[in-house]
Amino acid sequence: MAVYNPMFQNYGNPYPINQQMMNQTSQFQIQNGGFISVASEEDARRYPVAPGNSVTFKNENAPYVYTKTMGFSQLDRPLFEKFRLVKEEDIKACDEERNDDASNDEPITYLVQEDLDPLVKDIKNIQTKIKEIDSVLEGLKSSCESSVKQTTETKATSKTASKGGK
Repeated sequence: MAVYNPMFQNYGNPYPINQQMMNQTSQFQIQNGGFISVASEEDARRYPVAPGNSVTFKNENAPYVYTKTMGFSQLDRPLFEKFRLVKEEDIKACDEERNDDASNDEPITYLVQEDLDPLVKDIKNIQTKIKEIDSVLEGLKSSCESSVKQTTETKATSKTASKGGK
């Protein structure tokens, strides 16, 4: 519990905080858009990152941006990703080319209910035929099982009869 002591009110903080330096640091990050400038990929890999955080780096000597993400455990290996920056000279020209490519394609057609009804009927017919085939297969399966059972019983009775005859 802290107690107010008026005798110590004139003593200053023995470790003064340089307010100007704190402002410069925060301004640098804002001006830099949240990127930390590094000279190489190795500098970005070596940069310490707190658990549960992610840091984005801008390489000042090459057109790359890196992200380094740490898991919540210090035992997790950091995830390091590398992205190459590509500059597009004329964005409007690129958009026009995309529009030209789209106009060369066939016009977009939409499905209407009249087109859908025959397809639904075809699907229902196919489902009905599948059910019919399943019932035929079940009948074949049961007849095969009964014939196998009869064959097995016949062999068993013939073996019993042959043993009894010896």
